[in-house]
Amino acid sequence: MDAAAIERKRNRLSRAYQLESEYWRMRTGYMSGHELPSKLQYAAKLLEYQFLPHYFGESPGWRRLLRQLDGQRTLPDFCVIGAIKSGTSDLAVNILLHPNIMVPLAKEFYRPDPEEWRIFYPTTRQKKDHAARHGFALSPFLAPYLHKMDVTYRLSQVQPNTKIVLTLRDPVKRVYSQWKWEVFLSGNKHAAELPFLSSFSAYVDRALSVFPEYPMYTATYFDPLQTSIYWKAVSYWMDCFGRDNVLVLDVANYFFDSNRFLNQIYEFVGLPSFESPVFANKINENPIVLPPPDEESLSKLSEFFKPYNEKLWPLLGREFNWS
Repeated sequence: MDAAAIERKRNRLSRAYQLESEYWRMRTGYMSGHELPSKLQYAAKLLEYQFLPHYFGESPGWRRLLRQLDGQRTLPDFCVIGAIKSGTSDLAVNILLHPNIMVPLAKEFYRPDPEEWRIFYPTTRQKKDHAARHGFALSPFLAPYLHKMDVTYRLSQVQPNTKIVLTLRDPVKRVYSQWKWEVFLSGNKHAAELPFLSSFSAYVDRALSVFPEYPMYTATYFDPLQTSIYWKAVSYWMDCFGRDNVLVLDVANYFFDSNRFLNQIYEFVGLPSFESPVFANKINENPIVLPPPDEESLSKLSEFFKPYNEKLWPLLGREFNWS
């Protein structure tokens, strides 16, 4: 594919993210009046959503029902797993641009039993045909489920030799990104009423003051501090799949040199190298703008995560350049 064709494919695969962002901006009160679509425009987007090639989250039920008629479906060949707000959406869509990768129906679908994942993946015949045309045919599981213990264990019981790529983000920066996402998902009115969402410093102070005795408020269903503690989750993935089947990467390197980062993944899972254009826009980026983090809060978080990071480095055999 040439650069224009790759960009068109990326636009198609990321359309669900754009539509969901618009929907949540309307629902949370972050869309100004002149941006609101008319009833006709809204209906057109609802109709468009029914026929997308790839979904961010839940896909239309009728699509899944029809897919049951196509024959025996496969399971993912490899996994790229991170924590929420670690660039997993942008990374996922760019991985799907590889010509040897078959696109799953959705990126994120929480089904504890991997057998229930099959409906999202190509059939045996489709994979065979794709491999005949392109030489290889692999399909990935791409989700921010680093800490979902049941997913880790149950997949290992079905496919113990699956290649696993874990992408970790600087825990301090990840918390800041989650704060912004909490403000967005909580809604304009609700966020303004909660003092611990009023600023990043207030959010950090409250999270540190209640951890671990009392769960921090969350609209994302992920505790901000626990989600940035990686070492035990990484250890569990390694225990379940074996160290040789687990590659751990710093996602900061993806945003520094995306093609080099992606080709590390392709080589690890057994795919040929592939170069794509570098895109300026990020998939699923927070649509609201909030103040940058203050240095005092960053320092507090850095000190908090230090002992947990020190448990991570021996597992990896190296250190990442984090805060």
